Amino acid sequence: MNRLVALPLLLAACGWNHLPSGGTTSLERPLWDPNGAVATVGGLYVPMPHSGQVAWVETNGDSALVDVRPAVLGNLVVAPNPAQAVAFLHRLDCPADGPSDCEPEDRQVITDVALLEDGDVEEQIKVPGAFNTVGFSHDGAYALAWLDLNKPLPTGGVVSLSSILVVDLVSGEGWPVPVGFAAERVLFTDDDARAVVLSQSEVAVVDLTMSPPARTVTFPLTLDPDQVVVPVGVELTPDGQFALISAQGTSDLYVLDLVDPSINVVSLAGAPAAMAVDALTDSTVLSFAGQARVDVLDHQFFDVTSIQLDEPSNAIVHDDGLAVLWNRGGGHDAYRLDLETRELTEYRLQNPAVQLLVAPTAEYAVVLTRPEGGAGGGAEGYYDQSPGLEILDLRPDHDDTLPYLLEGQGLGAAFVSTETTLSTLVLQQGVDYLYSLDLYTLESERIAMSAPPVAIGAVPEGPFFVTHSDGLGLVSFYDPTDGDVVEAAGFAAALALEDRPFDPEAY
Repeated sequence: MNRLVALPLLLAACGWNHLPSGGTTSLERPLWDPNGAVATVGGLYVPMPHSGQVAWVETNGDSALVDVRPAVLGNLVVAPNPAQAVAFLHRLDCPADGPSDCEPEDRQVITDVALLEDGDVEEQIKVPGAFNTVGFSHDGAYALAWLDLNKPLPTGGVVSLSSILVVDLVSGEGWPVPVGFAAERVLFTDDDARAVVLSQSEVAVVDLTMSPPARTVTFPLTLDPDQVVVPVGVELTPDGQFALISAQGTSDLYVLDLVDPSINVVSLAGAPAAMAVDALTDSTVLSFAGQARVDVLDHQFFDVTSIQLDEPSNAIVHDDGLAVLWNRGGGHDAYRLDLETRELTEYRLQNPAVQLLVAPTAEYAVVLTRPEGGAGGGAEGYYDQSPGLEILDLRPDHDDTLPYLLEGQGLGAAFVSTETTLSTLVLQQGVDYLYSLDLYTLESERIAMSAPPVAIGAVPEGPFFVTHSDGLGLVSFYDPTDGDVVEAAGFAAALALEDRPFDPEAY
């Protein structure tokens, strides 16, 4: 691996779509995707759209190519093992005896699921069919792959829209299981004995203890074939016995008994916009986009307790025994709901929220707000026209809000917690530094970066990472314990200037 520190000034002055090569060359795809990085122990796996490959960027700034040729990368996702990432790889295959005997029109795109570890392909499993999404059991023993119709289809040809693939990650075997049309979400019970698959108008239960795994129960959400029920939310109760399903355009909440198969329907006051299950109080919290209320559903008798709000809420951030409610659509209210006492605390935001994050200690929440465009004068009018950061004190018997002006629109935030400090790191659009604020002392500092940031995250057992708006590849690793920033610069240009071996969309 090579340490990448700098590139010639000529390259640094060019964007990814204007790279010099005896002149100016325009690329159809960017060299790398700063929004698609997957963090694992030791570093990041980064998609390289132009070449169709994967870069491995280590926390010490080194980088290398994970060469998956002759395949190209389709999708890159996290794995249950923090040391691994999962890559969907597409390659050309032919039923003829050899590649030389294969006519172009006979070639087929084959999908493999690859486990990446320490910058290498650790294991590769052939997937019979076209899939682009994967979910994992809690113990990491099984992966369920399905075709998400909201994402680009990986191949042409005949594609099954009613099956998922169950893969035993220990043996490498895979089995297609019919589950219903357009599967879109999979949940696993805590004991990993069952997978619950949500699809259009029905819910299927797959028994993972059988050999091979098979569907055991199907719950129809309607008996009228002309009626289409589109599920929008699904949660499992803490004991794994019930699945709670909300559906588009209906106030009915479906309660599916997975142990003694049956369906009950709980009538709500409206169609829920968000819901979250709390294991500590064995209850579910539901909010509604068009109604200023929050409902708490107990899991013993499925009784509903309603609590009035001043403004509707359509988003919930949940911690054990605590729900923080807010509105993505322009509201100014946020709420703290103690699920044990049902005590509600209201917070008034200066500007509409675009993102709300609860600190790992659940003592504070960080809200990134957008300008509302008010025309008033003075400090209030200035704040209306500026992006902001607001701190909510979530501790019992506190309802303080602390607003801050930002230089650029907040893009994301992360938390750094020690025995004596609790800091938030804030990214701002077009601003080339990280803003660090200690939520205990309100002391702040600027952490200089070489370029404006795009996304922030944390490497398992390691530092924070920040991807930047740099077409040649730039990732910064920040260690809050010593304040050091390590950069991997120019890795995309150095590793992935070659063209793709083929384009899966052409087949």
